[in-house]
Amino acid sequence: MEISLLKEPILQFQNGEHICPRTGIYKFGVADFENVRPDKIVLGFVGNSDSIGSIISWIKSCKNHIEPKKSNQPNLFMNFPGFNDKVAFKSEITYDESYIRKINNSIFEKAKKSSEDIDDLIIKAVDLFLTEIKFLAKNKNPDVILCVLDEKFTNMIYGTKNTKVDEDDEDNLSMEINFRRLLKAKAMEYNIPIQIVRDRIVKPAKEMQDEATIAWNFFTALYYKASGTPWALKKNANSNTCFAGISFYKSRDKSTTQTSVTQIFNEQGNGVILRGTPVKESKKDKQPHLSEQQAFDLLYNSLKEYYEAVKIYPQRLVIHKSSNYSEEEIEGFEKVAEKMNINSLDLVTIMPTNFRLYREGNYPPLRGTMLSLDKQRHFLYTRGFVDYYGTYPGSYIPSPIEIRLFSYDESPERICNEILALTKMNWNNTQFDRKFPITIDCSRNVGEILKYLGEDQKPQIKYSFYM
Repeated sequence: MEISLLKEPILQFQNGEHICPRTGIYKFGVADFENVRPDKIVLGFVGNSDSIGSIISWIKSCKNHIEPKKSNQPNLFMNFPGFNDKVAFKSEITYDESYIRKINNSIFEKAKKSSEDIDDLIIKAVDLFLTEIKFLAKNKNPDVILCVLDEKFTNMIYGTKNTKVDEDDEDNLSMEINFRRLLKAKAMEYNIPIQIVRDRIVKPAKEMQDEATIAWNFFTALYYKASGTPWALKKNANSNTCFAGISFYKSRDKSTTQTSVTQIFNEQGNGVILRGTPVKESKKDKQPHLSEQQAFDLLYNSLKEYYEAVKIYPQRLVIHKSSNYSEEEIEGFEKVAEKMNINSLDLVTIMPTNFRLYREGNYPPLRGTMLSLDKQRHFLYTRGFVDYYGTYPGSYIPSPIEIRLFSYDESPERICNEILALTKMNWNNTQFDRKFPITIDCSRNVGEILKYLGEDQKPQIKYSFYM
């Protein structure tokens, strides 16, 4: 048994490197500044008049500096420098009245009165937004469409509901209804990423994030959805590596076998998402597993899509999976690596655990603490005390993630270092101490939305449509 502390991974920006996404963007500029990038982001707006008006006023105010939250941890609560063409992102928001599609309050009220229940209201509300998204996509083609929700309406329809699908069904199946997932799934056919935003962000309540942090997270996500690269992993000059996350999701009624999905990212965060085929749960471990042929097809087709997107095959492939590998899966993945001349293949399982370490004093173990039971089994603290923040920025006692190496060519330390780095590649949140790497986080987000797509609907391959 060994214990060690991994260094905080470094991120790459235009003119320099830093461990923090916010400080890096502020001091060194976005990673894609020298490339074709969204220096002007054209926005479309859908929502009621009041909510859109509030959001537009807030976006205009965010051109200017926003003071940080008063705190003893200035690195945790950083000021927002403004979203304009002079600093940080060096990008601007643009639109005109023709990009604003208002849904009248009377239409919302009519939908509400005619709805049988909340689930019916969710479906009707999604249709109202889709009508306007379709118009914008066909007539204006903005980079991103903001779907603005007012708080009263949000409180009625937000969250996940389960509705009974058949009164006579002996198994009493229920069908999940979730506004966000349904809208994201149905909007995919219009080929423009959407961002769902609640109008309460213009005056955040005490329990919400501070104003500067909200602005950081909002504009970072917007920049990424407009095909920008806010930051990238520091690239290893001697290796062309990509990371694949493989997961499974159940149908909305939870009655069918699970379906596989894979996501492949490179150091820039560019990559593809591909839906696989339904799989069966193993009777041995109660986990879904791919057959050898399914494993081969899923990875082979994903790498072909990846090549179409970035025009290069990786020399090294790291696969992250949230369940253990079967012998058939290992065989299938290894055959793909051999067929595509991939020199190095690491098969890694990442899962939560109740295992905990304790540290003297008031704080939990440091982020980056790595406990190795042997060469194959490790525990890594991705959440914990963060030196840069000067605190543990969480509310509960953190637990590490468990990392199992089923087959590996690189050292366990490098594989765990990469997992720690991939916890920073979430463009929805600029606080860098996420628990799971983007390969696993993305898997969950993608699966939650894919289950709302019909079998005949082709999913978008870019992550910006799922976040």
